[in-house]
Amino acid sequence: MEDFDLDKSDRITCRIAHGVYRILHNRRVVGEELWGIFGLRGGGYRLMAEIDLIWPIRNQQRAQLDLDHTWSARKFWVQLDLEGKRRVARYMPSGSELEITIYEEPLRFGDPNRAPREQSSTPSVMTKAKCIYATKVAYGSHTFLDYGSTLLNFAHLRRLPLRPGAQAQIEAIVVTQPSLEPLVLSQTYCYVRDEQITSLVQPFMVTRRYTIEEHIAGDGNNDAPFTTIWADPHDVVVKQEVLLGKETHGCELVSYQWVGEEA
Repeated sequence: MEDFDLDKSDRITCRIAHGVYRILHNRRVVGEELWGIFGLRGGGYRLMAEIDLIWPIRNQQRAQLDLDHTWSARKFWVQLDLEGKRRVARYMPSGSELEITIYEEPLRFGDPNRAPREQSSTPSVMTKAKCIYATKVAYGSHTFLDYGSTLLNFAHLRRLPLRPGAQAQIEAIVVTQPSLEPLVLSQTYCYVRDEQITSLVQPFMVTRRYTIEEHIAGDGNNDAPFTTIWADPHDVVVKQEVLLGKETHGCELVSYQWVGEEA
């Protein structure tokens, strides 16, 4: 499997923002997400996240989403280390199609690329990986790529400049866990109102409250998650709550710095 970063024009030129989320399940801390937003030499942006979780089973994840200047996806890479195996998915838009390949290999004790935080900023080369999934799905100019990382909502909000009270329906291709295979669904984003909240990074801050509803074609949608997010004026999510049946999932910022897009 070849190196993911093929084009030197994709190299990072500046750090726009970075921070840390703590991840919650039923109000209990179960992990954290370290994230960064960067500018690229050839234009566009890169979102990077590293996630450590102990629920529902201990695992480590990395995600890298490259976007053009309109915040549309150019390529998406996800890595999941779980139960002694590493799985890597690559989602590449190509015209009217999205090319998807998934590789898997065993994790070995002492592997320097075993833990996400021990890696360089360039995703590792899986020299002994086996391709376990390859397909193409329809992909349009209005399609969004999504994953279980709060950071990705930043790109979605940048691409959907909603006014208070307005909503927009999008088609999303979600990278599911733990298979990393795609799930096509529709999501409705609604900008509910501006709301003042007290967060761990700033007391009495004014945020934009959004809700996200999901719908899968042919599904009764009885168990679909209902998500509420609070974002700051830069569109960085400060807090997120997801209701799924009787369980709650969420996250909140514990540290955060906005450097600026012109850095």
